[in-house]
Amino acid sequence: MFELSFIKKYLTPKRKQLSVSLIALLSVVVITLVVWLVVVFLSVTEGIERNWIQKLTALNAPLRMQPTSEYFSSYYYNVDRYSAASHYMSKTLGQKARVLIADPYDPEFDESLPPSVTYADRKESGELRDPVKETLAALQEMEDSYPGLAFQDVEMSGALLRLELIRQEKNSLNPAEVHSQLTSVSYLNSFPEKNPSLQDLLLPPTEEDLNHLLFLANRSQDEEKKEAIETFAHIEKLKTRSDLWKIPLDLLPEKVSFRAQAYQHKGQVTHLLLPTENTETSSQTVERRGPHLFYKGEDGIEIPLDSEIPLFVHGAMELLVREKNGDYFAIDGKLQKHLLRGTVSMEGLQVAKASFDTELSSPKAISPLWPFFSKGKNPTLPSTKKETGILIAKNFRENGVRIGDTGYLAYSSPSISGTKEMHLPIYVAGFYDPGIMAVGNKCILVPPHITETINASESAFTLEQSEANQFYVWFSKLSDAKLVKETLLQKLQKRGVEKYWKVETYQEYEFAKDLMQQFQSDKYLFSMVGILILLVACTNIISLLVLLVSDKKKEIGILRAMGAKRRSIASIFALCGASLGLFSCLLGLLLAFITLKNIDHVVGFLSMIQGHEAFNAQFFGTSLPHEISPRALWFAAIATPLLALVAGLFPAIKAARLNPCDTLRSE
Repeated sequence: MFELSFIKKYLTPKRKQLSVSLIALLSVVVITLVVWLVVVFLSVTEGIERNWIQKLTALNAPLRMQPTSEYFSSYYYNVDRYSAASHYMSKTLGQKARVLIADPYDPEFDESLPPSVTYADRKESGELRDPVKETLAALQEMEDSYPGLAFQDVEMSGALLRLELIRQEKNSLNPAEVHSQLTSVSYLNSFPEKNPSLQDLLLPPTEEDLNHLLFLANRSQDEEKKEAIETFAHIEKLKTRSDLWKIPLDLLPEKVSFRAQAYQHKGQVTHLLLPTENTETSSQTVERRGPHLFYKGEDGIEIPLDSEIPLFVHGAMELLVREKNGDYFAIDGKLQKHLLRGTVSMEGLQVAKASFDTELSSPKAISPLWPFFSKGKNPTLPSTKKETGILIAKNFRENGVRIGDTGYLAYSSPSISGTKEMHLPIYVAGFYDPGIMAVGNKCILVPPHITETINASESAFTLEQSEANQFYVWFSKLSDAKLVKETLLQKLQKRGVEKYWKVETYQEYEFAKDLMQQFQSDKYLFSMVGILILLVACTNIISLLVLLVSDKKKEIGILRAMGAKRRSIASIFALCGASLGLFSCLLGLLLAFITLKNIDHVVGFLSMIQGHEAFNAQFFGTSLPHEISPRALWFAAIATPLLALVAGLFPAIKAARLNPCDTLRSE
């Protein structure tokens, strides 16, 4: 095709066509910048939305089933309050799922039912219809059709959280204890052990948590906690707790001189200070020979010292742990570039690096003090003999709470003498990322028996019935949410229990609906703005091709005289425009790819300019998305060449309509 050779010829920059080349360069630069900005913005926006939805659905689940007013007014729900077999108490969804008999009422033994609960929804066989078990059966039928489908009843309640915070003074040789309390009115959510995303939500224990656990266990002489720490926490490095550390004499290698500073009182050396680095500011040295210590002053005279004189290391120091034997550690370290090797206790030291067992290959007699996963089983929330483990939101960690902090959950319960405050002893077993929750950071994950106990006590802290107890449904593909809902509703309808449930996908959650709609509006708005800017940028192509047509009138006339069709002439200039658009698009995508791969540096630069974090980590996450969105890629790859082609059509049609005779005569 001769058209391609002319396209190449016209788009190749030439000195004789300086004006055309400059306009072409300007067109490429403008379109490239527009494509770059549109792709980066859409990719970041879509990535943030995707991360936000993952956080939203990780704990809240992509689909929820709330009991309706029909359920709470039904015979099935209310009959438990009049049945001795149910201890005259309403049952939760979980309790309903575990009972063997749907209808516990015994007319010969129990009191007469009030008129409001006499109607029972029964099957044709006369058996009471069980909405909970029918729903669970419907969900089980769907497991094969939807990979990763999991479901669980979740119960919510509320209580007053009170933690006792016992801390040690920092950077002190003999740290004193500092006591304080933390009080927070909190929501309680039963631990969603069947949640497939739960492991991603849990924050791993840190070295600070381990140091705190060791401090509390030694303080209370709790052998159970000591054994759990020793079994499931593996200390790899130790470091000095303050700027001064009393180093054991036998840790110093024999016949090696260390720079030291002697402190005297009434002519007697009271203690020695050894800097961590070898400095030349002082000629004083100390040397160990067997069990004895020898000090050489600045006068060069060596004197023996009592081996009981304390030696203090001044400065930060790390020790590599080779082995742990009871309360002692076999360590390697360096002091003033000399190798230290020996055994130390934890006195004056703290953990610098450790690993934690969170996955157990087989059941153990004891369990970790933090959440753990057993092979082939659901995650477990630990407890001790005295306290129940709970999980709290990560913002508590940021405010100084650590694993091991103890306290209680307080709630009110009616008694014969009046309302009484009840306490449930708890300890902080870990932290989790709450993501996007309706109750924010005030939600505590607790074992199911705690929410059941508090809700059964008729506590003053009450939630709406439909929100206090519901089913959560998780599945792998969030894009299947609407399909899962439709399938579930069909199965519930077949079983005659659809009226008892309100089924919602994450797009319909009341607390998230507005933000979801805002995300969509922002994407559509910026896409439209991007198209408009691209249209404006493509007007440069029109100017370029109009100028090119005027410059190439003679060649067009010759081609037409030689038999070239109007369609061929039009295609040359139209494809020139499309080629510029395609080249600019590829260049813009390359810039977008480079920008997204280095987005953290861009954010750091913006933060430096503003003097604060450019993006709130609570909403945007710890880092922005690094990948190009497929939707943004298709948008740029289709819209840019297409608009450039459309822009090139107008000059192309003008070129095709030129009369060859008139053109050649004028030339």
